[in-house]
Amino acid sequence: MNRKLNISGFQFFCMIFMFGVGTSPPVEIYARAKQDGWISLLLGLFAACLIFVVYIKLYELFPDIPLTKYIQIILGKYIGKIFALIYILYFLYITASTLRDFEDLLTITLYNASSLISIGLIMMLLIMYAISKGLETFARSCEFIFIIIMILVFIFIGFEIISKLIQIDNLRPVLEHGWKPVFKAFPISFTVPFSEILTFTMIMPHLKKQELAIKVGIPAFIFSGLILILFAFLNIAILGPAVIERTIYPLLTSVSYINIADFIQRLDTFIVIIAVCNAFVKITIYFYCAVSGAADLFNIKKSDQLVYPLGIITVLCSLWVASSFLEHHLEVTHLIPYLLHFPLQIIIPVSLLFIVLIQGKLKNNKDLNYSE
Repeated sequence: MNRKLNISGFQFFCMIFMFGVGTSPPVEIYARAKQDGWISLLLGLFAACLIFVVYIKLYELFPDIPLTKYIQIILGKYIGKIFALIYILYFLYITASTLRDFEDLLTITLYNASSLISIGLIMMLLIMYAISKGLETFARSCEFIFIIIMILVFIFIGFEIISKLIQIDNLRPVLEHGWKPVFKAFPISFTVPFSEILTFTMIMPHLKKQELAIKVGIPAFIFSGLILILFAFLNIAILGPAVIERTIYPLLTSVSYINIADFIQRLDTFIVIIAVCNAFVKITIYFYCAVSGAADLFNIKKSDQLVYPLGIITVLCSLWVASSFLEHHLEVTHLIPYLLHFPLQIIIPVSLLFIVLIQGKLKNNKDLNYSE
């Protein structure tokens, strides 16, 4: 895991796409914006594209090192190490939180008699194995998963159209109460589904070519965002705003309505399979960021040594983050976006770029480059 890694353009595209669609937009967005939830997500995608440009600009200034290293260069050795540690703990926390989402999904849908820890252990063992095999191996697996997911996505959309489930009237009236409900969904519609792209500040230094960050990264990010918005649009059109805000998993519910000639039905199980694949990719990327960042910060030559200890900590934290599904949902929608996501995904990266520009480092970026 410590040797020079090379991620191709298509692998980078697949990783960003799978990571982007790995988490469905929180139901709280629909509760606040009603039938205009898709508009709120569209604005969130636009804002997240701007912040992604900030991440790419920082990468162009420090092309060979990840966020946890160049933050030490910008802020100084001691303050930088503190912030690097904060980001490592943040990556580890979101890994545990996303793992808890996955555990809740399976225990609510398919495995009612299973315990959270048994499901979490099985998934975490798979993730630890993937990380121990290296980021390049994981990137190749993302290519295969991407192709399968895209085929299933278009099949499901086609089945929803054939089943005549889509009711455009559920999307009306557009902006019934003006723009206030749309903006009321912020920052959830911005931070949770989109600006988590922050994690790729830890992966972009491994790209084969520096220009892939903007040439591939931005289109992949927009494409994944549009797929999320498309499904939000379809979910509202199928379920209606009154039903969707009371639904735990809107996509799962809308797909369960598919019934073609009383033969093609009960396809919600395939959505769970897709969710498992998406969760695997997203949790693995977050976990890789935590492991690689910790190895760099504490000067551990073989970062593989951290995989299993941090994996065990992640499983335990996934159980401790909340005592119930409802408590976890409230934390994710009402606390974390304001306490963690907004400062760490937006304020600090923008401030870092601002500091670099003020210090005049932009003209002397060759002096900032760090070779491992």
